[in-house]
Amino acid sequence: MLIDCMANSSRLSKTRQSLTQAWQHRLVVPGLLLLTLALGILAWHFNIITDHTNNRRNTLSKESIEVLQALPGTIEISAFCSNSPYKGRYFRKSILALVQRYQHVHHAMHLQFIDPSISPRLAREHQVKKEGEMIIRYRGQLKRMYLPYTEEAFTNVLLQLQHGERAPLLFSTGFGETALDNEAANGASHLAEAMRAAGLQVISSTGFEHDSTLETNLATKNFPIKKLPTLVLAGATHPYTPVQVKAIQSHISKGGSLIWLVDNPSTQGLASLAESLALNISEGMVIDPANRQFDIPLHALSTQRYSGQGPTQEFALRTFFDQAHAIVRYRQPEDSWRTLPLVAAAERGWTSKTYHPEQPKKLPAFNSETDSQGPATIALALEKTRPSGELQRIMVIGSAGFFSNAQQQRGGNLAFTMQSLQWVVNNQPSITLPVAPLRDSIILLPSQQTWLMILFNGFQFGLPAVLFLAGWLTWRRKHQH
Repeated sequence: MLIDCMANSSRLSKTRQSLTQAWQHRLVVPGLLLLTLALGILAWHFNIITDHTNNRRNTLSKESIEVLQALPGTIEISAFCSNSPYKGRYFRKSILALVQRYQHVHHAMHLQFIDPSISPRLAREHQVKKEGEMIIRYRGQLKRMYLPYTEEAFTNVLLQLQHGERAPLLFSTGFGETALDNEAANGASHLAEAMRAAGLQVISSTGFEHDSTLETNLATKNFPIKKLPTLVLAGATHPYTPVQVKAIQSHISKGGSLIWLVDNPSTQGLASLAESLALNISEGMVIDPANRQFDIPLHALSTQRYSGQGPTQEFALRTFFDQAHAIVRYRQPEDSWRTLPLVAAAERGWTSKTYHPEQPKKLPAFNSETDSQGPATIALALEKTRPSGELQRIMVIGSAGFFSNAQQQRGGNLAFTMQSLQWVVNNQPSITLPVAPLRDSIILLPSQQTWLMILFNGFQFGLPAVLFLAGWLTWRRKHQH
């Protein structure tokens, strides 16, 4: 037995000696260097990343990957951030962490940081207003993004780039509509200036006799004919011809959007349009008897009653409407349109068929057979999803002169108008990504009162007692030895 143990010990000793000699061989160090170099080259050319976080929180969702796959080609991102140790580096770190997740899937996405303090001219040329602003370019298109730097926000920007530029606004003229180049009180020069500042494409049409004229007008004004324009009927005072009404209805049937400032459908020649959209627009005006105590016309409405949906979401400014008509749309069987009531007014008033604006302070009696009690809806929108995924939107405002300079300078009217125009034009689809919950974000406590008391007293008294006892036992053991 002793001889076997000595033999085993001898073999182990020889093995250690051979390993030591092999390690001390002159080719070991160069071999290790070559192996390290090879691993570095492989790591440079091949990128393998695994997400071991809870709920795979650092991995792009399926929806974001599908959007990236539909964007072939180069995506250029310019982030305007300073290199300051606090705010600037926070922006850079947040943007880099977000974009890198997309770059792992889309290798042609390039990110460039630009310091506005070093390149102020470049920041002015790109009209950068805030530090941390991102400019995303794709195939001649440009989108801007600011906080929050989330996957949902960035994916929706890429989705807008996928669907192309927004459709232009085509204002119909020649029938008494509010003119964009008119600087008088009944003109719309203030709105035209605001639309240009917001980057909206605007074109005026002197009339259209057939469907293709909408696209023809855009072509003659050097607008790209990629999408149907958003047609704007800005309060006509003369009736449209039957051929033009047919062209308007054809525009809607093709999926085009519409903004309609209505006075009376019959006086505008658009009764058939209102009927096709199932809209019931009152012949009489909405009046508010409370105006008499302020000595203002009964038809001069002011309101802050908004539905909080569509363009009125998070809108709280007071708006003013003159000579407004009530708009009602009843539920239709198998209706593809979603009805969005937006603005209501005259909570204690009514829609009067016998009121005459020439006598603005004469209060007519309420007739239950012809009049309807307030509040009355004076702005309403329709929305439906097209087969392409884009949204077709129609917005109806019951005040024909709402776009005029006299009205746009009052209260929040201009802000409401711009928010409404942006909402109708920005009809690209969007996605909502579910937030992956953290496992440790919720603590489940016992529902029974007895267990709650045991848990509470255990942490408050039991845990300190156990720690004190463990310390005393440790101290006692040391002193005994």
